[in-house]
Amino acid sequence: MRSKKTLVLFLVLTLALTPVLSARAYRPDTLRAGMRGEAVSEMQTALIALGYLGGTVDGIFGINTEKAVRKFQRDNKLTADGLAGTKTLEILYQKAKTSSKASSSSSAKAKTSSESTAKADASAASSGSSSLFGGNYATLRVGDSGSRVQALQSRLITLGYLSGSADGNFGQMTRKAVVSYQKSKGLTADGLAGQKTLKALEGAGSSAEANKTSTSSASSTSSASSSVTVTGPSGSQVRLLHWYKEVKPKLKSNQTIQIYEPKSGLGWNLKVYSRGRHLDAEPRTAEDTANMLKAFGGKNTWSQKAVYVKLPDGTWTIGATHDMPHLTGSIPDNNFDGHLCVHFLRDMSETVEKDPNYGVSNQNTIRGFWYSLTGERIED
Repeated sequence: MRSKKTLVLFLVLTLALTPVLSARAYRPDTLRAGMRGEAVSEMQTALIALGYLGGTVDGIFGINTEKAVRKFQRDNKLTADGLAGTKTLEILYQKAKTSSKASSSSSAKAKTSSESTAKADASAASSGSSSLFGGNYATLRVGDSGSRVQALQSRLITLGYLSGSADGNFGQMTRKAVVSYQKSKGLTADGLAGQKTLKALEGAGSSAEANKTSTSSASSTSSASSSVTVTGPSGSQVRLLHWYKEVKPKLKSNQTIQIYEPKSGLGWNLKVYSRGRHLDAEPRTAEDTANMLKAFGGKNTWSQKAVYVKLPDGTWTIGATHDMPHLTGSIPDNNFDGHLCVHFLRDMSETVEKDPNYGVSNQNTIRGFWYSLTGERIED
C-alpha cells in the first residue's frame, strides 16, 4: 500500500513539474539546435567574432553552433545547456560589441603606425610595380590586418572596387570588394585574396586599366544615380498594408520596390527576389547598396530599421529591413553578396508561432513606427 502511494505521489509531482521544465527549456525567444533563420545568423556572427565558432555564417543551428554556445556559456559562468536564451544572447552580443570596438581601436593604431608603408604600397599600386605585396602572396582573409591588407585595399580603391580609406583591416566591405574583383576576372569568387587574386591585382596597376575601370565605375554610378532618386511620401500617402493579404499578392519576382529611410533621408531600390513569410530582395545597383549602407551607419547589421516602402503599383506602406547580405542573390555587380529581408505587417499571433525571434522583433519595429506616425496602436 505504501509503495502504491509513493508511486502515485511521484507521478503527481512529475506531471506538476513537467510544464515548468518544458516552459523553461522551450521558451519561444530561445535559440536551440535545429532552428534556422536570421536570428541564428546573428548569433553565429557574434560567436565567430569572439572566436568560439569557425567557418561561415549559414543561419543553421547545428552541432558546431551548439558546441560553440556551450563553450561560451561555460566561459561566462552560465548554464552550459546549449540553449541560447535571453541572458546568453545578451552577454554574447555585448561582448561581441566590445570586441568590435577594441578591434576598431587596434586597427586605427595600426593605420597610424604603418601610414608611410601604406602610402608606399599605394604608390607602387599606381605604377604597377610588382612589389605591391612585397613578394608575399600568402592568403589574406576577413580578420587579417596590416600593411599587406592596406596594399590590397589601396589597389581595390584605385580600381574602383572599394570605397573609403585603406585602414589595414580586412572586414566585410573589403571581402565584398575582393569578391567583385574576382568575379570580374573570372577567378574563384570566394572573398579570399590568395596568390592568383593578389598577382592579378598586382598586375592590374597599369594606368590604362585603372583609368578604364574608374571610367567604367563612374559611368555605372552616373547611370545608376538617376534610378536611386527616392523621395519619401507625405503622411496622407502611407497606408498600413498586411503582408499576406495586401502586399505579397501584388509582388512578382524581378519587380522593383523603393525604400526610404526617414532618419537619414536616404532611399534605394530593391529587386524582388523571393516571397515567403517576408520579402527577400537585393539592391538593384552598387549605388543602391552604397545608399543603403550609408543609411545604416556604414556597416552591415541585422538590426532592422523602420522604413517607408513604395510598391510597384505606386502605393506607399511601411516595413522593417536590415542590410546584412546572406545566402544567395542574383545580381552579380551590385556589391551585395546575397540578399536581405524586408518585413511587413503580420498578425502577431501568427508571427509568434512561426517566427518567434527575429520576426517578432520586426513586427515590434513596424508597430512602433506606425504608432509614431499616427498615434494608433495596432491591435491583433
